[in-house]
Amino acid sequence: MDLQSGAAVALPELLIDSASGTSHHLDSLHFPLHNTTDSVMLQSSDNKTGRWSNLLLAYKTLGVVFGGLVTSPLYVYPSMHLNSPTEEDYLGIYSIMFWTLTLIGVVKYACIALKADDQGEGGTFALYSLLCRNMNIGILSSKSSDVNSSQARCVLNEDNKQKSRLGKVFETSMVARRALLFIAMLGTCMLIGDGILTPSISVLSAMDGLRAPFPSISKSLVEALSAVVLFILFLLQKFGTSRVSFLFSPIMGAWTLSTPLVGIYSIIHHYPNIFKALSPYYIFHFFWRNGKEGWLMLGGTILCITGSEALFADLGHFNRSSIQIAFLFTIYPSLILTYAGQTAYLIKNPNDHMDGFYKFIPKTIYWPIFIIATSAAVVASQSLISATFSVIKQSVVLDYFPRVKVVHTSSNKEGEVYSPEVNYILMVSVLQLYLYSEMDKISAMLLVLLLVSSCS
Repeated sequence: MDLQSGAAVALPELLIDSASGTSHHLDSLHFPLHNTTDSVMLQSSDNKTGRWSNLLLAYKTLGVVFGGLVTSPLYVYPSMHLNSPTEEDYLGIYSIMFWTLTLIGVVKYACIALKADDQGEGGTFALYSLLCRNMNIGILSSKSSDVNSSQARCVLNEDNKQKSRLGKVFETSMVARRALLFIAMLGTCMLIGDGILTPSISVLSAMDGLRAPFPSISKSLVEALSAVVLFILFLLQKFGTSRVSFLFSPIMGAWTLSTPLVGIYSIIHHYPNIFKALSPYYIFHFFWRNGKEGWLMLGGTILCITGSEALFADLGHFNRSSIQIAFLFTIYPSLILTYAGQTAYLIKNPNDHMDGFYKFIPKTIYWPIFIIATSAAVVASQSLISATFSVIKQSVVLDYFPRVKVVHTSSNKEGEVYSPEVNYILMVSVLQLYLYSEMDKISAMLLVLLLVSSCS
């Protein structure tokens, strides 16, 4: 029967209770009490199941989404070019890192960007297609055929009669629409570049901890060991995010628990007043004292948000609630305490910033932390690799990327994908960085990518 014709639809007069076999007239509405109770209990059970499901997903996000972000303390301070830093310098640097994490991580991603999903998908192109649909403009694509998906078709919203001025500009101007597409493509390219640079710098920084107790170990040996670790990681990608996350989540759980505890220990023993740096006053004082040099040092502090774009790009692998729970209650506090501990140590030992992470680790737990750090650096690589697979899939759908094989590795989550060709291209690119680039050059390239992706 056609439900859109406006004709009346005949309803059955009896409702059969399959549990008791009795029938009830619909017009009486005198249903047995146990039916209502059962439905309430069922709804309560569903809510509890949903909460536990979100908590389980939040635990799994530790092994996929936040690796790049939470391991940034390994290389933030070593990437800064500090000349005879003072207590005021370190307080200003920590204040910059705190507010950067708060504004970019909490405000931009956790509170705003995660709500701008396109049917559960995140990433730059998902946001682009969402903007096109809301502004009633078509997605620019080289495809001649009509694609029946929200990512490739914008539906006219007839109820919204009054469009904003910005929407009218995009609707009438092809130049504006091409500019919007360019920004989306630029952000996607930066994310893919991040997927190459973050594995390189995170694993190399972690493995560099071998040289602190054993200075005789050569840099080339550290690079070779890092390359082997990443080679194994790329081989594991074909098994899918779910299987990998169950393997990696315990590692990240240990990391996010151990590093803030070390940070608290360092704060107590070196500089208990470190949290006065949360005042923005120290940021203004930092730039007033250092002038141009302060702006140069600012570049290194931006590395504290490395991998933050994965919060949005990996949305298709999980869901909004799980990512928000994990970030706000685990990752964010862990980073704030870890950076506070590092800064407290460096205030008392200002010339140790080139080994800013491993120097502030107590000697009694150095090797356990080194093992956890190396393992966590591998997990850090996973977050950007998964994000790269997601944005490549969206790019292929919109015909902005060459046709590659995309494999769905989960029957429950449509956004969980893997591309063999992309995986091996990433692997070769990462290994080439070890052959032709040094750590300071990698950090400089990563800084450029972060600045562009954060603004796009």
